[in-house]
Amino acid sequence: MDSVSIQVVDTPEKFHPAAEEAAQALTSLLRELAAMENKSFAQYTRLCKKGQVVEFKGGVRREFTDVQDWKEERKLRFAALLDPHCTQKLITQRRDCLHADHFPSSFNCVNTGCTLSVTMKSAGKAVAQLVPDEDSVPFDLSDPDVRYLVEDAKRGGHGAQCYGYFQKYRFVLKREAEEWHIDEVSCDSLHGDRWRRDYYF
Repeated sequence: MDSVSIQVVDTPEKFHPAAEEAAQALTSLLRELAAMENKSFAQYTRLCKKGQVVEFKGGVRREFTDVQDWKEERKLRFAALLDPHCTQKLITQRRDCLHADHFPSSFNCVNTGCTLSVTMKSAGKAVAQLVPDEDSVPFDLSDPDVRYLVEDAKRGGHGAQCYGYFQKYRFVLKREAEEWHIDEVSCDSLHGDRWRRDYYF
């Protein structure tokens, strides 16, 4: 069973296929982002505890021993993942590309259970709300990095682990060059009603 329940709401019938396409594109990106955030947080934990983190990317070995160097590299990698899927407006208004500052990823719910409701009133714009299931399991224990962090948290871990998991997001999507791009991101607590713009996505 798919962990993401896609619902098209308040949308004229003629826009349903496009709304579903927008939802699928967003889900795919958020899955990549969640995996990258969880992996990055695991690397950060290892770096803080062991003083180094080693990775192999494209057959090339890289070693990080300085936390600040690692953080700057992370920002570049998250921007490289997200920028092709964002409008120039979002990129220009972004204050920084900050991700993986807690565990699990706020977007981990795309793997463990959530509802993605999409509304589309015109051909070039859609609004999507991502709401995690209240009873969903926030950890995907098939991932070795997630297992490492869960075990570390059991031994004390640190404050950013097992952060308040239940948060909802709203994405404004615009269609540009035949693809959907994120134009605006807002977030709120699961039962809140005050959306806050996220300038760090």
